[in-house]
Amino acid sequence: MKKILTLLLLFFVSNIFAFDENFEPKENLTVGDRAVLSVKANGLTLDSLDKEKLSSLNFGDFELLDIKQGTDGAVDFVLTSFKAGKVELLSVDIPYIVNGDSKFIKTTALPIEIKSVMDPQKPSSDIADIKGIFVYGHGISWYLVLLLIFVLIAVTGYLIYLYIKKRNRKPTQEEIIMAIPPKEYAISQLEKLKEENLIEKGQIKEYYDKLSDILRFYVSRVYKVDGMEKTTTELYHLLKNYAPADFNRDLKQYLITCDFVKFAKVVPSEQDMQDDFVKAKGFVERI
Repeated sequence: MKKILTLLLLFFVSNIFAFDENFEPKENLTVGDRAVLSVKANGLTLDSLDKEKLSSLNFGDFELLDIKQGTDGAVDFVLTSFKAGKVELLSVDIPYIVNGDSKFIKTTALPIEIKSVMDPQKPSSDIADIKGIFVYGHGISWYLVLLLIFVLIAVTGYLIYLYIKKRNRKPTQEEIIMAIPPKEYAISQLEKLKEENLIEKGQIKEYYDKLSDILRFYVSRVYKVDGMEKTTTELYHLLKNYAPADFNRDLKQYLITCDFVKFAKVVPSEQDMQDDFVKAKGFVERI
């Protein structure tokens, strides 16, 4: 039992203390210089370091800059200090993992002398007072005002351009038509159709086609629906939510009569054609 305890103690001691360390350079260090603490131990490599615990290492007056693989299997801890005079490199526990077992190495604390970068004979000449701010040209405020003026001029010019363009633009045929009240435009189209004398010319299909389109366009404008490309039945169902029921029903019957002439080639009498013109005008007058 005593032998086992002895072996365990030797194993524990060897895992804690069986390592070499070296700090270079120990002398002639100035503020900001780099120094290297090299640590060598069984199982200690750059990859075996416990990365999660390295951030908690406290080297005292020294700051850890980098960790890299050194020569002869050592791991180098690159350090620097920005404090002049007598400083101390604290002892730290460097954690690492070997075969799943967590181990650590405790380094030795070292007193170090770090020289200042200032000339000891002329301490006030190395660091000059901060000079006043140098303003180039007119200053940033002047340029911001200039930029603002330029933007205002550009925006004003663009608005003037849009106004002139809109003022000089000629309205399209559709815009001209839409500016005329729906009833007034429909009556004018019926009068124009009458003046074309399509009945006398025997152009019966064209006559009923125009009668139908005039009424479709009129109700589309009045009730704000798209009825020009709809069939008679589709237009009837579309107007159910807008037009009076009797008007919608009569309009459907009238448009069916027009469809018979346009597509079934039914030829009405001249009196029927005259009556259908009066009926179309009546539909316009009803709403």
